[in-house]
Amino acid sequence: MDRDTYAKSFAKRRDGEWAEMFRWVPRMYRAAASRLEKLERQAERQFPGVFDRLEQERDAAGDTIPTWCWLPVARVQQVLADHYAHRTTRASGATRQGLAVMAAGDAARLQAIGAWRSAGRHMVNIHDRTLLELREAGDRMPSDIPQRWPLHGLYVVSEAPNGALGAFLHLEWNELEQRAELRIAPDIAPTASLDRIPVQPLHLEGGTVTEAARRTVLSFQAGVDTVLGTETLPDISPGSAVDDAARMIAKKNAFWVAAADWLASDRPTTFDAAFLAGTEPTADWPPAKAQDTGRSPVLWLAGPAG
Repeated sequence: MDRDTYAKSFAKRRDGEWAEMFRWVPRMYRAAASRLEKLERQAERQFPGVFDRLEQERDAAGDTIPTWCWLPVARVQQVLADHYAHRTTRASGATRQGLAVMAAGDAARLQAIGAWRSAGRHMVNIHDRTLLELREAGDRMPSDIPQRWPLHGLYVVSEAPNGALGAFLHLEWNELEQRAELRIAPDIAPTASLDRIPVQPLHLEGGTVTEAARRTVLSFQAGVDTVLGTETLPDISPGSAVDDAARMIAKKNAFWVAAADWLASDRPTTFDAAFLAGTEPTADWPPAKAQDTGRSPVLWLAGPAG
């Protein structure tokens, strides 16, 4: 499939061909595709050729990493250290540890975008009724997501007053600790900006999102101790800094955990949005592999069964 031909289904000149109730779809597609193209361009401008190098690293890794993880973030960091040491994000007066944290942020963002690209640039819009249900999903942490995850990376997209906003969802494999994580990277800045995408990891363990967030906070502190050569004995009692941070992270990300769980299940009814424009569907969901030529994303609409 030629992705550039696919994108023409959503061209502004064709808006009148869509049923009135669906005319938001091509507008959202164009806005989201523009955001994502800008993010890719910013990444490639800061780190020329980086995605080709990361794909080579993924090929070299072979079956030493799980099939559901595109490329562990530690390997992305190593590629940046080997080839882009002077291009990682910097701030005036930053300490060595501060520069390391900024470089780690670069790697996390590149991992999110790279996983999405490698999977075939797929966007998913979740039906409004399902969105409401997912916001009430509670605190459960589905640790079995890796066994069900449909693609290396997804971009969950929604309408917004200025067009579209979204979030990258992908899975991470911590090779050192032999641990799986869900990673959530919201793309919600008013204007697409690579350096304004935060990436929140959540350990896929603990039974609840709150407990997973607590373990994630403690792991981060342990990592800081390793870098600084310090030893922290954190207070994890109710009302402690660790407890407050975990609850805040869980509150902000419980929806995304529920969305990832739902998208990795057999509950959604998912179809190619171009079908609404009279175009033949590209493939059944989930796509078996990245598809052919061009950079244009494919948009899928996902709703409740039936």
